[in-house]
Amino acid sequence: MNLWHDIIDSLTDAIIVLSPAMEPQVVNPAAETMLGVSQVNTAMVADLVRQNDWLGRMVGACLESGHDLGDMETVLTAGPREVAVRVEVSPLLNPEGRPGGVIILLHDLSHEKEAAEAAVTGDLSLRLSPAGLAHEVKNPLTGIKGAAELIAGMFPEDARAQQYCSVILDGVNRIASLVEQVLMVSGPQRLAQEPVNIHMVLHQAMRMAGLFPQPPEGVVVVQDFDPSLPDVMGDTAALERTFLNLIKNAAEAIGESGTIRLHTRIEREFRMTAEGRRRQFLRVEVSDSGVGIAEDQLAQLFTPFFTTKPAGTGLGLVLCQRIIALHGGRLWAQRGGVDRVKGTAASHGMTFKVTLPMMPTDKRPQ
Repeated sequence: MNLWHDIIDSLTDAIIVLSPAMEPQVVNPAAETMLGVSQVNTAMVADLVRQNDWLGRMVGACLESGHDLGDMETVLTAGPREVAVRVEVSPLLNPEGRPGGVIILLHDLSHEKEAAEAAVTGDLSLRLSPAGLAHEVKNPLTGIKGAAELIAGMFPEDARAQQYCSVILDGVNRIASLVEQVLMVSGPQRLAQEPVNIHMVLHQAMRMAGLFPQPPEGVVVVQDFDPSLPDVMGDTAALERTFLNLIKNAAEAIGESGTIRLHTRIEREFRMTAEGRRRQFLRVEVSDSGVGIAEDQLAQLFTPFFTTKPAGTGLGLVLCQRIIALHGGRLWAQRGGVDRVKGTAASHGMTFKVTLPMMPTDKRPQ
């Protein structure tokens, strides 16, 4: 059962298993990502069917006939989101061979649609793997870097030559860093599975950001922690990098003065596992008193190469979101942060919210 659960959770296609009463039995992370939620409950399923009447008809026909229905391409509406999908609905047969529910498989067609549109418009791109592209880019970069260093060494007294070489080396280092980030975002990642104290992770991330134990003058860091939170299962180093990125973003947003608030608590919502157990989550919020961003930029924050920073690559938040998803959690952003004086919620600034599954009760140290 655990193996099947791991397989379902590892699929990139969205899987939703419903009972005959339209109650969610199993929902994999890909489905939660597609629907933009951290938990799918009965009310959400009802709302999903209301917005997509074709889905209700397919589920009803599958339960009645016991036959597979599928290979239909349509648009799935989930709240404000619309996703091009290919749909398959199959009966979940009980030991007697009768339908005891339905299995809904949703395959995201967004990338295929974009490729088809590009073919029509002539905007074609090479289908290179990230690793292959990185290899092709790194080789000439090594030569360029070596040549720039050699020229700098040949003309140590020529200020203009030194300046030009410095520009070349800065550009090479920036491209090399960008390639590494692309590989981290797109390549497979193996994460450790060990008990992790989320507050120790946050303290280490603050320490690496230069905000702990004593932040710079003019910067206030509010630690609103729930000390009773249990550990999460995950990769300490990966989580530290994720929260370091979020905290550094908050520090850059406030500049030389302002407030950053770190808040932890138990998430009120939970998710049922394939074994019928409650899967509980904790929440971490990183808020700042900066100016925030425009509403139209909010939807693009986790889009590769989108950035509001002059020297940004637009891959930091993408990598953060991927790491949190690999831990079985969710990362999203919300306009509105923290008041720089009172440390309470404010309409300006930003808040990044992370949910992570807590260690099951039976695995916690006594």
